[in-house]
Amino acid sequence: MHALKEDIVFRCMYVTDGSAAGEDVELESIDVGDGPGVRQGVQRFRFESGPPTQSAIEASGGPLEVAGLYLSALYRGKEFCRVGYYVRHDYDDPTLQEDPPATVDWTRLRRVLSEPCVTKFQIPWDTTEEAGRKRLREEEAGFEGATLVG
Repeated sequence: MHALKEDIVFRCMYVTDGSAAGEDVELESIDVGDGPGVRQGVQRFRFESGPPTQSAIEASGGPLEVAGLYLSALYRGKEFCRVGYYVRHDYDDPTLQEDPPATVDWTRLRRVLSEPCVTKFQIPWDTTEEAGRKRLREEEAGFEGATLVG
């Protein structure tokens, strides 16, 4: 809706332990903007990340446990949007899925993501704190019913 003075940072995070703060593993991050700043209007970019390492998956309880993955959007170090997914690994063979081998066969696993869960946070943008809150209320009114496509 408005040009921003600084870039937006997007981070792809893997949750290794949902009960421990700060234990998330950053898989990738990018700055989006005109360096510095983001112009007004629709912005398109491609954000790709590699998968978590086997050790990160094992730290989250192993490949057959449910873990988490989220994309986080930050402006001036403040998170304003998070798109989260539950992640599980299934065997590509129903027989293996029902009766998993004692030793994990990583070559037969596939990653399955849940439907996205979008959370928005209020932050001060480029205005004073009070004016920023008013602008956020106006923006949220405009975002009701919007759909995030991933």
